[in-house]
Formats: sequence, structure tokens, C-alpha cells
Amino acid sequence: MAINHYSKWCEAKAVANHGAKNAARFLEDDIICRYGIPKFVLTNNGGEWAEEFDVMCNDYGIQHQHTAPQWPQCNGMAERLIKTIKHGITVLVATPKNVNCWDEHLAKILFGYRCGIQARTKFSPFMILTGRTPRLRADNYLHALTAATDDGVNVEVVIAQFLQKMELIASIHENVLLNVE
Repeated sequence: MAINHYSKWCEAKAVANHGAKNAARFLEDDIICRYGIPKFVLTNNGGEWAEEFDVMCNDYGIQHQHTAPQWPQCNGMAERLIKTIKHGITVLVATPKNVNCWDEHLAKILFGYRCGIQARTKFSPFMILTGRTPRLRADNYLHALTAATDDGVNVEVVIAQFLQKMELIASIHENVLLNVE
């Protein structure tokens, strides 16, 4: 998992083993090859940051910094992201059919995080990185409302249907919260 401290853009990948080889591969394939070479990488003092990872950082000219031992607050942004991802996984795998496939939902969780407005920046990571707002499923409903008025469809009926769907989603969220507690 990685997060950019400026934009709050995050990347994460489900792996069976979080050793140095996978960490190095993640940094190279999912960060460097997509966004370029970072100036530095801040990590905890875990075993996955072994010599192989340090060698790759040196090869790319990346300064590898470690957090202070026993002080996870030093990398608080990453720690908070981990909590957010865990919560998203809990919500998405609340149904029995999804329990064993949490990794298949990771991209959706990351997308949701990237689209959310961040308190500090007042923008979403998506907006900061791409310069535009993402097109979301809710945009389809808004388009349907606009099209309904253009086609002479009863707007009140479309709005009522939309509100019913929103109530259903709210109900699902309440049930998930009850299940999590």
C-alpha cells in the first residue's frame, strides 16, 4: 500500500506474501511505472523492507526513510488509510458470498477513497491527480432526471424511484453498521 502525501492518492495490492520481493515489485510496477520515480519512500520498520527493497530504491535513486520504531503516528496518513481500507472491506464482504473474495473489491474501495473530498486539501485525490471530477454511477441518475424532463416523463415518479433507491442504500448501510458492531 502506498499513499502520496501531497494529493492523498493511494495504491494498494492484495498479495499472499508481503516480503521484500513483493514490496519491490509493487513499488516498481504500481508506482514507478505509472507515476514516475518518487524522491523518497517512507516505510515502517517491517521485515518487508529488506535488502532487496533497499537495493531497488538505490538503483532508482529513491531515498528510503523509515519511521521511528514504536511510533506509527509518524506515518499516520498510511495508518489511517489502512483503517479506511479495512472498514471498506468489512462493509463489502458483509454478505456471505463476498467473504472469501475481499481482494476482488479492493479496487472499488480505493476508487471510493480517491473520489472522496479530503479535509486538508478540500479536493479529492482524483481531482488533484487528473484535474477533473470522476464520472460516477450517481451521474447516471442525474442524467435520467434531466432526460425525463426532456422526454415528457413524469419527473415526480423518477424522483420517487430515485429516493426509494437511496432509502434502500441507507438501510443497507445501517444493517452493515449493526453487523460490524
